[in-house]
Amino acid sequence: MTALPASSPVDVAPAPGSRLAFQLGRWAFAALMLLVAVLLVLPPLLGYPRYEVRAGVLTVQSIATHRTLRATTPVQAVTLPPLTRSMGTSSGGVCVGRFRSAGGAAYELYTDCSSDVLLFSPPGRRPVAITPDDPQGLLATLRSGGTGVYHLPPQTTVSLSSWLVALPLLVLAALALWPWPALHYRLTPDALEIRRRLGSDRLPYRTLSVRPARSPLGARLMGTGLPGYHTGLYATSGGQVMAVATSSHAPALLLTSGGTTYYITPADAEALMAELGRRGATLLNE
Repeated sequence: MTALPASSPVDVAPAPGSRLAFQLGRWAFAALMLLVAVLLVLPPLLGYPRYEVRAGVLTVQSIATHRTLRATTPVQAVTLPPLTRSMGTSSGGVCVGRFRSAGGAAYELYTDCSSDVLLFSPPGRRPVAITPDDPQGLLATLRSGGTGVYHLPPQTTVSLSSWLVALPLLVLAALALWPWPALHYRLTPDALEIRRRLGSDRLPYRTLSVRPARSPLGARLMGTGLPGYHTGLYATSGGQVMAVATSSHAPALLLTSGGTTYYITPADAEALMAELGRRGATLLNE
């Protein structure tokens, strides 16, 4: 092998295939957290649900769904009994989804969560409850074949409880999308540098001993253990080591300096071991 320049980076062993699956899981988790947070706070901010009337047809819209009701659909103003949510949302003064009474009656709600509603009863389907800001105006427009858009009563806002739930979800999503930590090894004129996200170490060649790792990393005692990123104190069959590695099984080197043994995973362990020997490190084959 040709001697490397006095200062040069050392390629790290590629992360195992499980890292891709883990990253996909992170993205899926972040997407789920974002979706839940959006559903908690966005509908009231965007004026959903809303009720659009055109040519004798009422379209009830939420962010995710919509229902179409004709002017001939039976409707009446009623007071609903206490309901429990089967599917959907019921926060921030917005109730959208499927709900059920204690007696088992099923309803589909697009309301401000109040009990006084306009209840449409389409044949063969669940009754649909709405709470427009102008109930009588909506019915008049629907029956006359006119056009209009109606919303929830104007006092509907995002509740504090919705924000208190949504904000931690957004934080979790941001953490899941945080850039993946990376490891770096670098040869300098007098020492090998190993860097991780939270700090680095310099291992001077003149006090460094190097040997191949004969066993994989064992249990993590302290630190981080993610696919492609192992740092901190680990157990091995030969004792405790300080891991700065992309894999617990890849060909690895054990570097001992200042009473601490490091477990590293360069892309070419044999080549790095030879280069460290040329720079003054003690090579062992035990």
